[in-house]
Amino acid sequence: MKATRILMEEHQYILRSLDVICEMATRVANGEDVDDRDVDCILQFLQAFGDDHHQEKEEAILFPALLKASNAEEHECLCQITFEHNQQRSLLEGIEDALRSRKGMDFVYYARRLAELVREHIKSEDDEVFKRADAILSAEEDDRIARELAAYDTPHRAERLRELLKRLVALEFKYGIHPNTTVENHHYV
Repeated sequence: MKATRILMEEHQYILRSLDVICEMATRVANGEDVDDRDVDCILQFLQAFGDDHHQEKEEAILFPALLKASNAEEHECLCQITFEHNQQRSLLEGIEDALRSRKGMDFVYYARRLAELVREHIKSEDDEVFKRADAILSAEEDDRIARELAAYDTPHRAERLRELLKRLVALEFKYGIHPNTTVENHHYV
């Protein structure tokens, strides 16, 4: 499997988690209560899966290989992508602060802004960065990166990811989100 395909599959789970947090934000905006534990759970998913797992793999494995194989234009694009990762981390902090301080409309703002930014970011990675990676990486380099991405998923980490994905499915069910795919289709399960 191509290295970029692995990362694109992970994008699908991140997008699913955004659907959940957006539904939570809609409910809060409409004056409905949302269980703090559910918000905490989706934040854990976004931090542990989206940032600590997915973005860390991009930044530690794929991006250095792309920088080595690319020109100045790709370097600038990867700087922008990394900057967006940092923006996402800041928005997650804003959501956490809103949750702790019980500021519902702040939660709504940060959750919606995060969803908007991450959706644009994923589209950019899928349509630009990953297509470019497929074009400039040799088959040997792509195989090496794919092996490193797979090795990153240690048994302990894979167990944690399986648990996070199961929680995501439970939240999707609770908040009326009906994804087209299930966790069982992923290599972590």
